Parts: sequence; structure tokens; C-alpha cells
Amino acid sequence: MEEFLKVNEIKVIIEHLEYERSKSLSSNYLYVCFYYISILNFSPKTVLLKGRKWIVTNDLGEKTVIEGLGIVGTYPRLKMGEKFRYSSHHFYSRPSVVEGSYFGINSEGSLIVIPIPKFALLIPEDII
Repeated sequence: MEEFLKVNEIKVIIEHLEYERSKSLSSNYLYVCFYYISILNFSPKTVLLKGRKWIVTNDLGEKTVIEGLGIVGTYPRLKMGEKFRYSSHHFYSRPSVVEGSYFGINSEGSLIVIPIPKFALLIPEDII
């Protein structure tokens, strides 16, 4: 089994978070957080991002793991100095913390992992 290399030259920036009440009728989806993320490649190697894993932990310690191929339906290829920007969202019912990683491969064929900074899923009424 191949090991993933942690790549420090690729930065993930949580640019902006927006919190709202959800329009869903499900009690599991009372709120929605829209997040805007940039991934910047400062590495001399080209990278192909192939998937992601998010771990959402609510204030009761309950964890939900979300994994999948691609990033918002694409497989971004970033050369040195390039940036990929996207937005997406999480539904939730309790205050939570989100963390995770992107996974991919670099131009040398090494498997890579890129940490996603933690961010909070807040209750909209609590935001001033």
C-alpha cells in the first residue's frame, strides 16, 4: 500500500463562510453553511486533485464522514502558482466543527494529502 505525502506547499484557504436557516423540511438540515475555498499550489510539481474527505463533528461529539471523488464534480489540475476556487455547502442541525483533506497525485506520481483548515458550523442566530 502506498503512503500519502503531506504537501505543505499547497495551501487551502477558507475565504468566506455564510450561515443561514435551511429551507429543508428535515430536522437533520436546520441550517446551511456556504463555504468559499481557494487551493493554491506553491509546489514546483503539478498536482491533480482526485478526491476529498470531510469530517463533521457536532457539539455532542457525533461524527459524520463525507468522502468522494473529485471536488464539486471536477478534478482540478494545478501547476505551480495556479489556484482553484470553488464554493459548496454543508447542511447541519447542531453547532459543529469541520475538518478534512483533499487527496491527489503529483507530477512525479506520488500520492498526496492536503489538509483542510478546521472551520465552525455555527447557528445563524448566534452570529453577530
